[in-house]
Amino acid sequence: MASLGEYIDGLPADEIFRISESTSPDFVPTALALELDKSNNAPVIILDRPIGSEMPIVANMFASRSRVARLAGATAETFNFEWGRILNQPLPPRLVPTGPIKEQVWVGDDADCTSLPICRHFGNDAGRYVNAGILVCKDPDTGTRNLSMQRLLLKGPRRFTSNLGSRGDIWEYLGRVASRGRNLEVAIVIGAHPAVYLAASAKVAQDVDEYDIAGRLLGSPVDLVKCETIDVEVPADAEIVLEGELLGNEQDDEGPVAEYTGYSSMRSTRNVFIVKAMTARAKPLYLDIISGNAAEHLLLASIARQARVFARLKEMIPGIKALNYPSSGTLYHAFLSMKKLAEGEARRALMLLFGLDPYAKLAVVVDDDVDVFDESQVMWAIATRFQADTDMFVVPKVFCNMIDPSSIDGMSAKLGIDATVPPSWKSARATIPDGAIAAARTLIGKHPARE
Repeated sequence: MASLGEYIDGLPADEIFRISESTSPDFVPTALALELDKSNNAPVIILDRPIGSEMPIVANMFASRSRVARLAGATAETFNFEWGRILNQPLPPRLVPTGPIKEQVWVGDDADCTSLPICRHFGNDAGRYVNAGILVCKDPDTGTRNLSMQRLLLKGPRRFTSNLGSRGDIWEYLGRVASRGRNLEVAIVIGAHPAVYLAASAKVAQDVDEYDIAGRLLGSPVDLVKCETIDVEVPADAEIVLEGELLGNEQDDEGPVAEYTGYSSMRSTRNVFIVKAMTARAKPLYLDIISGNAAEHLLLASIARQARVFARLKEMIPGIKALNYPSSGTLYHAFLSMKKLAEGEARRALMLLFGLDPYAKLAVVVDDDVDVFDESQVMWAIATRFQADTDMFVVPKVFCNMIDPSSIDGMSAKLGIDATVPPSWKSARATIPDGAIAAARTLIGKHPARE
C-alpha cells in the first residue's frame, strides 16, 4: 500500500503549494486554504517547517473534486457512477507483522501528544484540534471494524475531548460498552493514503469494514498491523497513530469549534479520549484537514454521501443523469439533472432526494443539458425555466441535521425547485458547434489572456 508521502510525490507540481520558510501552525494553514479557495485553486498545502515542530504539516488534500475523484479512477463528473462499483467490489485488508508506523513507539507518559504540530484553525475555537483523525474501533459484539472521521480537542499530553455525534455508530458502540462498565478501545490514525480517508468518510452499514473499501480504491489490500496496547488494527504505512480508550463514564467540555456551516458551535457529546500509546514513522507527516466551511472539509464530508444518494435515486428513476452538492450550500443544497420522460417525475426525484438525505434542505432539478457541476448553469436554468408560483414546493418540519443553526428542535423545511422545461416548451437553447469550441481553446492556449 502506498503511503501519504508517496501519494504526494506522485502529484503534479501544480497541485503542490509548498512553504519552505518557518511558519506558524496556528491559523496560517486555514488562511492559506480559504484564500486559495477564492481563486478556485486547490493545491495541497505543505508547511515544511512549522514553528515548534520538526514534522511537516500537510493540508488541503481534499479541496479538489477532481483530485478526490482520481482516487476512485474517476473524474468529478463520473465519480457518482464509479463509487457504486467500488462499494460492490470490496477488497479485504491483510495483517502484516510490522510496518513503518512502528518505527517510533511511545507508551504511557512517554506518549506526549503536545509534541505534535496540532493546529489552531479559527480564532474562536476552544483550542488546538486534530481534524484529520480517523477513529478505528470494533463493534463490541461482532468485532467488525469501523472507521470514521472524528475531531479531537487537545486537553493535555494524553487527554483529548471529542464530539462523536449522537446519531453515529461510535456513539452507539460506546453506549453499549459503558452499560457493561467498560471503556471503548480506539485508535486515531493521523495521516495515511487519501484513499483510506475517502473510505472512512463513507456512510455505510455497520457490518461493512471501511478498510475493504480503501483496498478497492487502492487496487490492493490495505496492510494492517496490530496496535501496541489495544486490540485494534491500523494501516502499516500510516504516519502517526494514537492508541487509547474513549471513557464510558466521563465527559468534558469540547467546543466551541468552527463547523461546516461557517458558524461556531458548542454542540458536542463531550466524550473523553485517553492516550495509552503513540506510534509514528521515523519522519512522519502531520496531516491536517481545514475545518469550518473550507472546501476540503465540505468535499470530504459530502462526496461519498452524494454518490450513495445518486445510486439510490437512479435505481428508482433511470433518467437521473447527475447529482452535485455544491460547496456554496455547505452540505444543505443539491443540484440534480435528469432526462424527464413525464410530468411529475422531477418532483418525484426531489421528494426521493429529501427522503434519502436529511441534510438536504434546498434541491434543484434541471434538464440533462445543464451541467450541475457548473453553478452558473444551474442559476441560468432557474432564471429561464422556473416560475415560483408553479414550480416549487415546501415540506415543513422535516428531520434534519442539528448543526444547521436555522433548524428548530432538530427539524427544517425542505424547498424543492423544478427548473426543467415542460413538454410544450418551444424555445431552443443557443449553441456553438463543437469544432468552433475546440478551435477557440487551441487559440487561447497559444495566446493566453493577459493578467
